[in-house]
Amino acid sequence: MRPATATPTAVSERIGELDIIRGFALFGVLWINIFGQTEYIISADGLVHLWGETADRWLGLVSNWLMAGKAQALFSMLFGFGFAMMSDRLDARGAAAGRIYLRRVLILLGLGVAHMLLLWGGDILHAYALMGLVLMLTRRWPTRLLLALGLVLSVGATFAGEAWLAAITPEGQEPVVHVLTEAGMARRWDVFLGQDYGAYVRELIALAGPEFYASPLGYVFLGTILGRFLVGSWIYRQGWMQETARHAAGFRRALPVLLGAGLVLAGTGPAMEALQLEPVAGAEALPAAAELLGQLVLALGYGCGLVVLCQSDMWRRRLAGLGAAGQMALSNYLVQSVVFMLVLNGFGLGWLRYADAVASLGLAIVVFAVQVLFSRWWLARFRFGPAEWLWRWATYGHRPPLRRTTGMAGAPDRA
Repeated sequence: MRPATATPTAVSERIGELDIIRGFALFGVLWINIFGQTEYIISADGLVHLWGETADRWLGLVSNWLMAGKAQALFSMLFGFGFAMMSDRLDARGAAAGRIYLRRVLILLGLGVAHMLLLWGGDILHAYALMGLVLMLTRRWPTRLLLALGLVLSVGATFAGEAWLAAITPEGQEPVVHVLTEAGMARRWDVFLGQDYGAYVRELIALAGPEFYASPLGYVFLGTILGRFLVGSWIYRQGWMQETARHAAGFRRALPVLLGAGLVLAGTGPAMEALQLEPVAGAEALPAAAELLGQLVLALGYGCGLVVLCQSDMWRRRLAGLGAAGQMALSNYLVQSVVFMLVLNGFGLGWLRYADAVASLGLAIVVFAVQVLFSRWWLARFRFGPAEWLWRWATYGHRPPLRRTTGMAGAPDRA
């Protein structure tokens, strides 16, 4: 008997709710990537607050409460879900799931490293690929182990990293990585608003190397991502997303619990900042733990809410634009980095100086609206986004059809 030929996921095999959730997360990533630049890439000292510092401060608190960390958590869980789903489908076809997935992840790793060092210092693709390699080892793990370790890493990786940093820092001294990061943020302001691309690349390399992966910070980041991957794989094994209509009542019951608990937990830090409160002595770690758990729980609440809305045909049609953007998530993510270059940095309009919380949200809404419109136009004519099509071609070794055949436009993307 001839071995099965591995092929990309067909349009009819897609789970439409996943694309809608992915589109929502994509908007959140865009919003926080613009807003968050002045928190970990460049110094906020040079910002011009066109709408006033008070409005910026309060919207910044709301941004941190509602979206910071949540979009990335949602994307990470979707990645873990997709890994488990892809592995099962390839196994069912008799294909070499491990070999195909390895090739897919290595391609993503190369793309992510190039993206991080040449275009955008906040790249997530390389980290997903690195932890995707680790995720391959968990395919046969017990379901409970996936959830238990996923929760431990999602919340505990940060505290392990802080302990590691404290252990390597001499008493009474500031951690070296903090000194390097502060100096780098101050230095990058002029570089990012300048027009020297060589200097820009050197700063991206410094950001990725001495300031991140040469310190515990990078490994905290990777560990947290892996934890969220494992939670996503656990969700796949429950079978809820594969049959959302069958489990609709369960989603409705879970929604107020997840959203309520997530909003309370995620709001701990912003509320303490707004009220200028300090943690109780001996319980300094509790606000950070609440925030990390809140990121995960609120992300699940957002996903659950979108699934509930999708049970209504009216809402499903209204959310179709999110689904189109989510179906082209890789293409849209890369385009967002080009927008950063052309709009924010000195190679283009140089609007980085105005990228406070208010302007960040406004720019994110405009850019994402254009991406939704373009994604709908593109997918009415083509089966995959351009980057997704190339990724599939490289992964499976043969070119998948790109153009839609007559009658395919508007076909549902639901399994």
